[in-house]
Amino acid sequence: MRARNLFPIALVALVGLTGCSSAGSSSAPTQAAPAASQAASSGTLTVWLMNGSLNDNTVVQLDTDFQMAHPGWKVNYQVQQWNGIVDKLTTALASNNPPDVIEMGNTQAITFEAAGALMDLTSDRQALGGGTSNSGDGQLFMDSLNSASVYQDKLYAVPFYAGDRVLIYRKDLFQTAGIDPTTITSKDKLIAAAKTLQQQNASVKDFSGFYVAGQNWYQLLQYIWDRGGTLATQDSSGKWTANLESPQSMQGIQDYVDYYTAGSTGPKDNDEMNPPEYTLFSQGKVGMFVGNGWEIGSAVDPKGVVTSADQVGVMGIPSATDGKTVPVFLGGSVLGIAAKSKNQAQALDWIKQLTSDQGQQMLIENGWIPSLKSAAANIPDTPANAILKVQAAEAAAGSGFTPNDPRWAGVEANNPIKAMMTKILTGQASIADAAKEADQKIDAVLNAAQ
Repeated sequence: MRARNLFPIALVALVGLTGCSSAGSSSAPTQAAPAASQAASSGTLTVWLMNGSLNDNTVVQLDTDFQMAHPGWKVNYQVQQWNGIVDKLTTALASNNPPDVIEMGNTQAITFEAAGALMDLTSDRQALGGGTSNSGDGQLFMDSLNSASVYQDKLYAVPFYAGDRVLIYRKDLFQTAGIDPTTITSKDKLIAAAKTLQQQNASVKDFSGFYVAGQNWYQLLQYIWDRGGTLATQDSSGKWTANLESPQSMQGIQDYVDYYTAGSTGPKDNDEMNPPEYTLFSQGKVGMFVGNGWEIGSAVDPKGVVTSADQVGVMGIPSATDGKTVPVFLGGSVLGIAAKSKNQAQALDWIKQLTSDQGQQMLIENGWIPSLKSAAANIPDTPANAILKVQAAEAAAGSGFTPNDPRWAGVEANNPIKAMMTKILTGQASIADAAKEADQKIDAVLNAAQ
């Protein structure tokens, strides 16, 4: 999988957009979409996709198929950069001539959904392959991407593609240490393998059998969900309550601490990118780490110790319960149609191509987990898809998402979860006290007036 930015984005106010409402409001923003019968017979459809989303051949195929089905229409395809995209979208969607189709990271979408910047797609859900309902058995999109696409029980975006984290390990070190990766099926067995690797590689300075950075909060979330905990819940009045100090969440935090203290040399006061975990892996200082699939490409370095992909293996992240994997944080993108687009009917048709059987296969060929559950469950069993199949199996078993509220970006902007983890690992506070403090800070942001 290609590298892409899934980092949190700061909340940006959308100025000049109609239908703004709070996450706790009882009514969602609405827009009047032009009827297909009134659509122009020719024109130009503007599509903004992010750098690294789809390869050039896929985009050419999509645009060619669209133009064949819509004689007289052209596609103005533009590649956007992740850095600064929220500000750029804010300006573009407020204008009278916005791009028709836009890609957004799944943590960014709520900002534009809440502001009324996107077309209401609820009535088109079934035609887009998403089933008959926004929740429950009637919804057919990957759960976390669906959560990012729904606001106040209306569909404002279409799940595009996803990626998640896997356990990445050194095959050669496993073989030397006599570790069979198929036997690592629980937290306890993972810790035992980490200690064995630590002992076998004691001569390597700063070696980690299982590398864990102190502030890798995405990894932490997965252990919290694994124990049945949650970040926060919202009641019928719209009030949020953070839940890190619940018994279940604290069990997940304890799991993280146990993994760290099993022998990680990661910093207690920084995250997985400082230093990059895949760089340490390529330097021969890491036996295992939890990372995104795209990190494998960066973990192999001809000038390092890990010089070949043949040295690298992947598996699902073991649960505390033997035989299961943890629910994963499903990062990825969704597609929206601008509320002010004059070409909404054509934009909808362009997006429908990606939710067709052919479109889902295109996403798989690009190295992404496709948006439909059925497609994710039937990824062709080929060597090229080996990593993707592990990721898709994890996602199908269970996935989670951050609170779908535009104020959540404010939490990430000065992340109290990272501060909580450092206080625990450095002994400044107990899990209970640090979690309580983090909950108070999260509550204050999520319940602030909008």
